[in-house]
Amino acid sequence: MSLVGHLREIRNRIALSFVILVAVFFACFAAIRPLAYALLQLGLQNGFEYVYLSPSELLTSYVKLALVCSFALVSPVLIAQIWGFIAPAFTRRQRRAIYPALIGGLLFFFAGAAFSYVIALPFMIRFLVDFSTSDFIRSSVSVASYLDFMMGMLLTFGLVFEEPMLAFILTRLGILKPRLLRKARRYAIPVIFTIAAVITPPDVVSQFMVAIPMIALYELSIGISTVVARGLILRSSEEEAESAAFGSVEIRK
Repeated sequence: MSLVGHLREIRNRIALSFVILVAVFFACFAAIRPLAYALLQLGLQNGFEYVYLSPSELLTSYVKLALVCSFALVSPVLIAQIWGFIAPAFTRRQRRAIYPALIGGLLFFFAGAAFSYVIALPFMIRFLVDFSTSDFIRSSVSVASYLDFMMGMLLTFGLVFEEPMLAFILTRLGILKPRLLRKARRYAIPVIFTIAAVITPPDVVSQFMVAIPMIALYELSIGISTVVARGLILRSSEEEAESAAFGSVEIRK
């Protein structure tokens, strides 16, 4: 394809993605109140009282939440458009390695968000309420800051849960070896706690709630990388055996 053809394809894919994103955004915004109430309910159950500090704060928070939801829902389309553009640059074997990871990546992302909402966030909020309140301090928070916190944690856990799929792709492409992951374990754990401290609010519980799943996912990544590497070795041995058998037949002829 010529340069003009590539540019035309990029334009068409961006235009299609933009149209779908806008349509989904308006659909999400029309139904944003139940989702916002579901997130706010976690705080209400733990004694939060919500306020907004500017006339447009509540509307802005709803728009931001609808935008995040629309990106999450449209992400399969966006990934498909990006993959459709770059896939011809990969070999058939590389494409076969990446296809399962694209689907698995979406599943792991939503699993991470679900883990955050069901397990991690209630525990975090309960701890923060117990730690911050006293006889003369009330747990009133602005709607914008609370929803920003909730969206940030949901996205953080979703991205953290992508770790096994990243290990899968890199191992299938021959870039990563399970032996390297095992050797790096002693360095990975301090790095994980450092990352958790950077991407979470400045409290120890939030950092541990992110770091512990990351460590578990790192161990899962080692297992996935080991299984994939063994499969590659077995496949390579079968191909060498077939090549040797074919060569012996040619020699006899």
